[in-house]
Amino acid sequence: MSRLNQASEVIQLASELGVDWRHEPVANIIRHCTNRIRNWVGDACEVETIVDLEILVCQKLRLVFEELWSDDDLDRIINKYVALKEPVFATLRSEFDDHTFATLLERRRVTPEAPDRYVAVIDCRGTKAFRRFFTRWHEVAHLLTLPRQLEFPFHRSTTDRSPLEQLMDTIAGEIGFYEPIFAPAVKTELSHNRRLSFAAVEGIRSRFCPIASFQATLVAALRRVKTPAIFIEAGLGLKKREQEMLRSNQLSLFPTTAPVARLRVIKTNPNDAARKCGLRIDKNMLVPTASAITGCFMADHDSEAKSTIAVESLATWRHSNGEAIGTGLVQIETRFFRDSVIALIQPVTTRLG
Repeated sequence: MSRLNQASEVIQLASELGVDWRHEPVANIIRHCTNRIRNWVGDACEVETIVDLEILVCQKLRLVFEELWSDDDLDRIINKYVALKEPVFATLRSEFDDHTFATLLERRRVTPEAPDRYVAVIDCRGTKAFRRFFTRWHEVAHLLTLPRQLEFPFHRSTTDRSPLEQLMDTIAGEIGFYEPIFAPAVKTELSHNRRLSFAAVEGIRSRFCPIASFQATLVAALRRVKTPAIFIEAGLGLKKREQEMLRSNQLSLFPTTAPVARLRVIKTNPNDAARKCGLRIDKNMLVPTASAITGCFMADHDSEAKSTIAVESLATWRHSNGEAIGTGLVQIETRFFRDSVIALIQPVTTRLG
């Protein structure tokens, strides 16, 4: 977050929105967005679900969604808006590639007050469907922070990790899991459980919004759990030095032996309680051979949704200098997901450092 606070694009956006850009511009921009939504909700009759909230927000922003699940859908969307004398939609055929999740377009042949002034075309083909819920709120975030009309007739949301796109992801994570609606769903599901579990996350997701992805719901719920917990994803990868060696090999006339990918932590997401107590698992850390995560990765997978729970020692997890990350026991719940393993790690009895 500190890097985003220092990014010139973020500072400029905060200034354009009229919020404090000198101190914590990211938090101030998020507050600006949530305040707008809170005011709209306060004026509305009933907003009880996240679906209700999305409908309300889209009405206020004059936004409609078009989802494409096939190439035929793309043709249908293009033909629909070109027939409405919006020729920019014809460019959609060349806008969507493997790295593009959505395109936000501003219609030119309608009045500023038209309910469909903005059209967000969401790519739900293939694995992009997993981001469907998040992508919709990412586009909402763009309009919530739009200080003027789009600089071009369209804006593409891609895997680009520019500061502004990272900021939109951060905003989407806040408003997509709107606290007054999401927090009660978490509280209800966890009222009879000491720890967060994958089953509890599924319950929260079904209660809150079934189209939200499992991982996005898990991360959002994790932030609201008061006990230490870390969500990680593990897959085959190289440590930083090996990645640099591989790049050198690709440019060298005399390459050395290529490094071998091993099971490593490729994503890590601790909650505040984990940070405060020092429970830490770093990105690129090697997963111990004896860990339940390794066992899950090596097992036969006839169903990606099957979960397993094990208790293991933190002493087997080691930093790059060889030191154990701590002692004591942790509960690890694992699930195979596509080509990786997702895991929820929570202390049973732990001493860190």
